Formats: sequence, C-alpha cells, structure tokens
Amino acid sequence: MWLKWPLLLLLLAPPAWSLTIKGVDIPDVLPARDSRPELVLNGAALRTQYLLVNTYIGQLYLEQPMQSAEAIFADDGHKRMVFHVLMKRISARRVANALYEALQLNITKEEQQALEAEINTMISMFEGRMKAGDTGEIDYIPGLGTRVRISGKDKGIIPGKAFFNALLSVWIGENPINRTFKEGILGLEVSEPIEVAEQDQGA
Repeated sequence: MWLKWPLLLLLLAPPAWSLTIKGVDIPDVLPARDSRPELVLNGAALRTQYLLVNTYIGQLYLEQPMQSAEAIFADDGHKRMVFHVLMKRISARRVANALYEALQLNITKEEQQALEAEINTMISMFEGRMKAGDTGEIDYIPGLGTRVRISGKDKGIIPGKAFFNALLSVWIGENPINRTFKEGILGLEVSEPIEVAEQDQGA
C-alpha cells in the first residue's frame, strides 16, 4: 500500500517550470493534447520597447529543441508561438499591425504578394483589446496550417506552412524584431537572455 504514496505525491506535485520572466512562469513542456504531440520549450524572451516598456513574453515550443532557425523553418512538426501580454491594455489590432510591419522586413515583395490573403485574414482575427495576462497562441499543425487563438478564443485556421514560417521569421528570421530576442527564442547562450533592450523594430 505504501508504494502508492510516491505516485500520489507525483500526481499532486505542481508543474515544472523552465524559467520565470517578470513573474510569469513559463512551462517547459506542453502535454500532448488531442492530435498534438507533447511540445517542449525551445526558448523564451522578454520583448521590451524603447528600453522602458515591457510589452510581452515570447515563447516557442517544438517537438524537439533546435538552435538553428533554418532547421526550425524546415521542420514539419507541430510548433507553437506564444506571446504573453505584459502591458496593462493594448488594442489587439495594434498587435496585428506590429506583426505585419515586422513581417515586411523578413519576406520579399513576391512572398508578401503571395501571402496577401493570409496576412489580411490574420489581421482580421485580432479584434478588441488585450490586457496583461492575456495570451496569443499561433500553432502550426502539419498538413493543416496555422491556427490562431487570441485570449482563449479560437480565431480560425490559415492554410499552408508558408504563412506560419513568415510569422515565425518576425522572431527568428534574418531581420528579427531584436537580435537578443532571437537568441533567447532559439535557446542560445546570451549575455542578457531575458531583458531585451535594443532598438525597436515593431512586433
């Protein structure tokens, strides 16, 4: 009978956290759910604008950790981008517009034209206002596309992989919103892995 106690204690134990940023616990594992396999935290970073304003915490989850942006873009597994809002209040459309502005720096004009419908659909999904503690989840589902969930509400699915990679390039592309932020998302060793304080490039 006593052998069951360790199992019971394990079940009652709080979840393990990989790190804490600005008081927000970042889980190191997202348990498997429905058709999605278990995802592990690849990296996380704090987005700070104008050296003063903490805007959000970005997190990237993959099936297997990877420290190469090229490998992540090429990988066909499930992925999840998460942004955890830190600002007291912000327009969801403002978030979408910032993503769009940063997106333009990472894709060619031809790619932008090819993804115009997908970009417009994404922008339309960001409605109302977001507040501190709200999250946005952008999932890549193999064979299906990009699922967007804002503040706990499913907003729909955008077909294809190209659009997800375009969005992800905002964080880990050739012209990311911030070099230190990119290194944090890739799980690399950086001198300031959490406090990102470089010139703003949107998103």
